[in-house]
Amino acid sequence: MSTTLILVLVLVLIAIAGVVFLVLSFLRRRERERELRREKLESVEQGHREMADQHAGSLEELRPLALKHRQAAVDHTRKAEEIEQRIERQERQARFHAGRAEQTQEEREQV
Repeated sequence: MSTTLILVLVLVLIAIAGVVFLVLSFLRRRERERELRREKLESVEQGHREMADQHAGSLEELRPLALKHRQAAVDHTRKAEEIEQRIERQERQARFHAGRAEQTQEEREQV
């Protein structure tokens, strides 16, 4: 019986060694997959940081440009208001002179 016991113990040890080997293989494969995932995420992170830097650079150019255009818009609005005031003045003067012309014509006809 001792031979059978030894044989069973050897088979149990082989089975345990097989299970340990499978578990270690699984853990190694899982660790490799995690490392690949980390590397991929690191690459993606680096890409996002580069894009963020590029957008930040664009902001430095766009802010002064927007300010310049806002100031130009203010200037244009002021200029448009001035021109509209001139239009109103010209319309008033045109009405005045048109009225005076009619009065003068009526006066001339009575003479």
